[in-house]
Amino acid sequence: MERSSKMEFFQKLGYSREDVVRVLGKLGEGALVNDVLRELIQTGSRPGAGEGSGAPLLVPRGSCAALDSVQRRPVAELEEDCGGPAGSLRPIVIDGSNVAMSHGNKEAFSCRGIQLAVDWFRDRGHTYIKVFVPSWRKDPPRSDTPIREQHVLEALERQAVLVYTPSRKVNGKRVVCYDDRYIVKVAYELDGVIVSNDNYRDLQSENPEWKWFIEQRLLMFSFVNDRFMPPDDPLGRRGPTLSNFLSRKPKPPEPSWQHCPYGQVFTFTILWL
Repeated sequence: MERSSKMEFFQKLGYSREDVVRVLGKLGEGALVNDVLRELIQTGSRPGAGEGSGAPLLVPRGSCAALDSVQRRPVAELEEDCGGPAGSLRPIVIDGSNVAMSHGNKEAFSCRGIQLAVDWFRDRGHTYIKVFVPSWRKDPPRSDTPIREQHVLEALERQAVLVYTPSRKVNGKRVVCYDDRYIVKVAYELDGVIVSNDNYRDLQSENPEWKWFIEQRLLMFSFVNDRFMPPDDPLGRRGPTLSNFLSRKPKPPEPSWQHCPYGQVFTFTILWL
């Protein structure tokens, strides 16, 4: 991938131009995209971060709430990214391939499914929504890889919602970067929600923190015709509601009052000693 393409790719992810230039200068112009992304994360660069923000503020990562030596983003930037007051709604990271194939009944890559998912979260008020799709999906559809309504991808890319993960051809063979790793890394760094029916078991085994994060932040879904339907209880009956699951500041559950079986016939007896 050329330097300009790398710059464009990481800026779409929200990283500043200065951070990308710094990492490329350290690793070299020929560094692989995965290596650049890993270095950006390890050096504390965060999507949406800009230079000159020196306030050491905490941004939650998974369940960990301890301050570390990494410089944190100011609250104002976090509010801008996530929409509304800081912590109101979690960022959404969508596994575009998984959603599209689910909507296409695993027979075709249905781009309309991605649009339905994006619209669902927009209607809820989420403003940080990213969709990851392999770049070879821009190619004309073939009989063995059917794709429907491909123009949807172009529209979402223009809206800075869709991000193509890199791929290239070597000796006529397509070399594709592992897009699942992009999805999990970005969602993890933003303490967001992953929208997918994939359990990412291979990535869970790589990193204990990722394992916890995937277990607690994975939102599965179903399609009923053209209706995107996540479950009302993403973590089970004893877990949070869907609204709390998607919120950084969940509302406490209302107390449940149990009906007294005795009703008005309940009486007290006074004992005289």
